[in-house]
Amino acid sequence: MLLFDPSLISRIDNFAKDSLGIPTRTLMLRAAEAVVGTVNSLVQKGNRICIFAGKGNNGGDGYAAALLLMNDYDVKVYDVFGAGQRSDEGRYYLDSFLSSGGIVDTLKLDKKTRADIESASCIIDAVFGTGFTGKLPEEAVELAKLFSSLTDVISIAIDVPLGVNASDGTVDKSACYRATTTVVLGFLKPGLVSYPAREYVGKLIYDNIGLHCDAVLSEFKPNDYYIDYELASSFIPSRTQNSNKGTFGKLLMITGSKEYPGAGHLSLEAALRSGVGYVTYLGEEAMCNSLVGKLPEAIYKPCDIHNIDSDTLNEVVTLSSKSSAILVGSGSPPTDGLFAVVERLLSESGAPLILDAGAINVLKSANGYLIPAIKNARRKVIITPHPLEFSRLLGIPLDAVTEHRLTIAKAFARENNCILVLKGAATIVTDGVKTYINSSGSSALAKAGSGDVLAGFLAGVISYTDDPLNASALSVYFHGLAGDTL
Repeated sequence: MLLFDPSLISRIDNFAKDSLGIPTRTLMLRAAEAVVGTVNSLVQKGNRICIFAGKGNNGGDGYAAALLLMNDYDVKVYDVFGAGQRSDEGRYYLDSFLSSGGIVDTLKLDKKTRADIESASCIIDAVFGTGFTGKLPEEAVELAKLFSSLTDVISIAIDVPLGVNASDGTVDKSACYRATTTVVLGFLKPGLVSYPAREYVGKLIYDNIGLHCDAVLSEFKPNDYYIDYELASSFIPSRTQNSNKGTFGKLLMITGSKEYPGAGHLSLEAALRSGVGYVTYLGEEAMCNSLVGKLPEAIYKPCDIHNIDSDTLNEVVTLSSKSSAILVGSGSPPTDGLFAVVERLLSESGAPLILDAGAINVLKSANGYLIPAIKNARRKVIITPHPLEFSRLLGIPLDAVTEHRLTIAKAFARENNCILVLKGAATIVTDGVKTYINSSGSSALAKAGSGDVLAGFLAGVISYTDDPLNASALSVYFHGLAGDTL
């Protein structure tokens, strides 16, 4: 599914009006109808509803919704900023609501008003929508805190909840509340499906409000995507019957160690299940001897890369030159030998190189600094850090990574000319230009070994496809789906 950045929304509204013949007033009415449908499914007729309207188009949607709801519910609207509506379309619905007998009060959070709001069955947030960035003004902060205290009240956000940045998924933690439901209008926005914002949006109900995707895409080209089953499936390459093991790629794996033998096993088994035709496993002799009896399909090359000499390093490079993808680092301690292998592979041209776990940790370690080598690599590089590994790599606090995941991930991939798979809930896959946010997976995957399985599966898929970015997105989705299914 395509994700549209809020920076496009006003342009799309103008395009709808000027090129598609859909007036903004009509879009507001359709937005209101979507909200009313959600209210009808959640709130008993006759109950009290409080609507909180800002001064922009999101507030206009709120007034239009109030107009449609007032015959079936006890509706009260609060003008949050005491500013009415700045657009002609918004003023039309505000005036229509008032002329139909509706009540609009300027919001003052005194004792009486708080009691009035607390008595409602439902609150509707039409304060900012996609217009919010940065920090909330003080009156909105107090309102959001009040929303948070209403634990027994249904809360419906129009398009974007108060305090959520729909572009990058950041939130104003001092003034955020958890909506019961967010009615997404027109197009899904990237911030709504990325953490930390994803915690605050509740159930997403999507309505295209009559904006036909094909017409909009003829004019606008978004680069953000939400990976769902349909999209991930479209990336699966066809497999011809007239084929052999060489048809589906050759993967070289340098994973596992005596400290973490399970990681070697998990990554290898996942690779063998990925559809790759041929897997060569390079690891310590004890690891090879242990794995060959369990997974006899692989080819085993005993080699202790953690105590490697120049001749053996040349052999590794030669082996990598015959591969269509190379995975390094799952379950590997960040030793001098691992550093030497990663440094050399980054300097050589060849097949895509996937760096996981230990191979990520040696990029910035006591041995040296290899981040510039990623940018200047003569092969495509894919790195698969979890947030803590990524924070160490960047030298920034973990909180900065978790709170600004989307922005930081895109910037790193763009700056270093690589593909970044930033693991975790709603895993991000990006090359800095095109970005995928994953929809599958759950806390069922929050256990040691999940990342090793993903690395092996992803490397296997990349080895027999010609688009490492799409292959990474495909792998992330089906890895999450497998966890959900199991």
